[in-house]
Amino acid sequence: MSELAAPADELLVEEADGVLTLTFNRPAVHNAVNSRIYARLREALDRAASDPGIACVLLTGAGRAFTAGLDLTDTELPVEERWAVYDAFISRLEDLPKPLVVAVNGVAVGVGVTLLGHADIVLAGQSARFRMPFASLGLSPEAGASYTMPARMGVQNAAHALFTGDWISAEAAAASGLVRTLVADDVLRAEASALCARIAAMPVASLVATKQALLANRLDAARASREREEAVFRGLQEGPDHAEALAAFAERRKPVFRRP
Repeated sequence: MSELAAPADELLVEEADGVLTLTFNRPAVHNAVNSRIYARLREALDRAASDPGIACVLLTGAGRAFTAGLDLTDTELPVEERWAVYDAFISRLEDLPKPLVVAVNGVAVGVGVTLLGHADIVLAGQSARFRMPFASLGLSPEAGASYTMPARMGVQNAAHALFTGDWISAEAAAASGLVRTLVADDVLRAEASALCARIAAMPVASLVATKQALLANRLDAARASREREEAVFRGLQEGPDHAEALAAFAERRKPVFRRP
């Protein structure tokens, strides 16, 4: 998968003082994620997991978006290979043995929200907005969201978000528990970096032991949920509703889903 690694300017990888900072950097397409970026993310998280000098990971986005989710134009690889690249990333994300802090700037859509279920601490700027539009795309939850989102947001908040695909404001995300801390947009990166610096000042062995304890409570359930979700998701991905949703997106119109 290394040959798929995104160009350095699509995902910025920086290490300083025990913190590995990963920044989505495709602002022209609202940081939409393709297979190359998934591969590079997985490689960066592997590095964080194995390097004793890295104590904490910070994930954020450049520009006005955290990430708009999956790049719907990503057809560089056959479908099965795209799934393999995604699975390698999400599996590493699920069991990352170091603290993961996410700083959500601007919009977070699709996997930009569901990956938050595997973060240890989430900060967001006041202009952040969140959306899980899977149902409106003729799809179902992914990345273990059927477990992690109710656990983070509460059952009814998660159900509402997943069934309707409505936008969630930064304030509502914080009130539900999806986000821990809201800060002004212009200080988000500084606040997140300061938090990571505080974490990285702790003994790495203690951080790893603490993360293992936290993972013991969620990893098996989240992973089992993801595996169940993927079987359903892949079936729906080949179905007529998803095809209509993609056609409507390309034609800039509302989808018309057929009823039995």
